Amino acid sequence: HGELAATVFKGLLRRSTEGVDRGLLHPAIRSVARNVDGMARATLTNFLERQATLEDVRALGPDLVEAASSPCPADTMFRNEIRMAAFRALARYRFREAIEAGATLARTQGGHGSESRTGEIMEQLTAFGIAARDVVPRLRDVITFFEAECAAGGFPNGELQDRRVNAVRDAIAEIESAVDAPQLRSLDSSPPPL
Repeated sequence: HGELAATVFKGLLRRSTEGVDRGLLHPAIRSVARNVDGMARATLTNFLERQATLEDVRALGPDLVEAASSPCPADTMFRNEIRMAAFRALARYRFREAIEAGATLARTQGGHGSESRTGEIMEQLTAFGIAARDVVPRLRDVITFFEAECAAGGFPNGELQDRRVNAVRDAIAEIESAVDAPQLRSLDSSPPPL
């Protein structure tokens, strides 16, 4: 399945999905997003980051929330590619569900590369302003987890640890001091009127 996904999403549809029947494209994306293999899932990154429209993200929303929230069980070296791409797509269009998915992703992303990913996740979450306040306790738990992971030898102490912990601390402070939020969409509601 991974080779087929690469042929379609890194080959045939890499540059554009314009004119592609969404009735066929969306089921194909769902299938790849649920694949157990991280490399197969990663083939969707370009589509999600550069081509997915608001309508695509709305139609694929539950699958994107699942992809962002749950690490793949196989070929885990590539597990965070789809997770970050799905989270970015949800956040780009300001879907409320991105807030929970981002908090889950921050906690379950794994150590390698987390010093950079954490900052990006937190940047996206702070853009939700006061709407992200409900996840502040979970973000505090992320800091506790990072500290325990480091103490157990699962992540190096020092500058890399400081980067990820400080990113979360700064995000918490920014969210707690926020006074507004962007207009949010929800996957559970119909599109707002034009």
